[in-house]
Formats: sequence, structure tokens, C-alpha cells
Amino acid sequence: MIMEIRWFGTATLALKSGEHSIIFDPFISLNKNLPRPAVADLAQYGDIFITHGHFDHLIDVPLVLKKNSASVYCSGEAAATLLREKVAQSRIKIIKPGDCLKNGPFNIKVFRGEHIKFDLSLVMRTLFSRRTFAYFNDLRKLVRLAKLYPQGEVLVFFIEAGDKTILHMGSLNLDVNIEYPAGIDLLTIPFQGRSDLDIYTLKFVERLKPATLLLHHTCDSFPPVSSPIRTDHFIRVMEQKYPEVEVIRPLYQQPLVL
Repeated sequence: MIMEIRWFGTATLALKSGEHSIIFDPFISLNKNLPRPAVADLAQYGDIFITHGHFDHLIDVPLVLKKNSASVYCSGEAAATLLREKVAQSRIKIIKPGDCLKNGPFNIKVFRGEHIKFDLSLVMRTLFSRRTFAYFNDLRKLVRLAKLYPQGEVLVFFIEAGDKTILHMGSLNLDVNIEYPAGIDLLTIPFQGRSDLDIYTLKFVERLKPATLLLHHTCDSFPPVSSPIRTDHFIRVMEQKYPEVEVIRPLYQQPLVL
């Protein structure tokens, strides 16, 4: 069975198999210098799955839901935020680790994840960069959004369709005590949030042993907290250490076939 994947910036990924599709963490970049999907672009996909409640994963969900009849699957904390934003309770499906869902051809198992821990070097570099002063008004807005959109529980999704398997992460961390599926066809990696990404990411490759790695969340979608991430050095490291693993940095809205 063929599975098609499209990346819409940040952590927004859409999966399609046959005529059925789902979308994860739909978000429209706050950076007007980047490609920004229209709400209709995101609403054309089916049900919505949320990895965690931060604004760059949740804030545009109400807009998308106004354009279609989909449901949104999320944690209880994210559900509370959506209810505050006037999303109808009937559209919200609360899920938790251990749940197994059937959505069209997709079999989805929910795992508990962890959020990436920002290292001190990145925090200091961000706080004292020229970008922080250039985007000071945007920073104030982001601080307000961070308070309005608490993280809540972080979910990881294991997706099967036919003979294809994907482990989708919305933040670059996993629970050390949980056994996640290994040997998957595709591991999605949110490549943002550390100053040592080139080394930090390798432990997840070693742990999960994917055939293919897809890097997302690489764009500067909410400056000055985000930044444009270069991946060329990491790809060279992967070629040296794990030459059997294909690394993909997707092009915006361009279909990938798994």
C-alpha cells in the first residue's frame, strides 16, 4: 500500500493512503517571509491528531475545524485549550497513551512521549541574539501564547497502513522507560530546540533503527524563538555513522511516497 506524506512547515505533516488522509499538528507559520498554507490547504485533509498543546501545534486547529467536519484527537490538556477556544466538544476526541485507533486504512497506537529540553547554550544564544531585539514585539506575543497554550501530555503516534510503519514525534524526546516500535520504515524527527542537534538526534536513530528519517520543524516559523536549521552537517554525520538510513529533508508541500 502506498502512503503519501506532505510537510506544511513546522511540525505539520499530512498522510494519505488511497482516498483517506489525516493531518498532524496543523499550524500556519507566524513568519510571513516563509511559505504559509491557507486554512483550506490544511482543512482538505481528514481528522487531526495533536502531539502536544503548545501554540505551534494547536493554535490553528479551530480555524481548520471551521472549514471541514473532521474530529481532533488530542490529550485532555489540549482538549481543555480547544474548548476554551470554542471548539465544540463533539469534535474533540480525548486520547491517551495505550489507545489503539482505526482511522480509515491507518491503524494508530498512541505512546507517551517527552518534550525536548532546551539546553543552556541555545537559551543564552537566543536571549542575547540580535534577532531577539529585532523581533522584540513578536517575542512578547510568543510569551503570551506560551501561557495560553500549555504543553500538557506529549504523545507519540505509531502509524501502520498496509505494510508501511511510521513513528511520528512532535517534539524531539522520548520516555527512557517505554519500549517504542523499532525497525520502522519511517521516523519523523522534529529537528529544532537544541544547540547540539547533530549529536543529540543520533540516540533516537540508534534506539529506533528506522529505514528512513524525515526531518521536520526545521523552519523559522516563530522568530526569534525558532531559527532556520541547517541539516547538511547532520546528514553527513548520518552518512558516516548510519549509511543504511536514508535522511529526508522534505520540500514544502511536495509529496513524498513511502
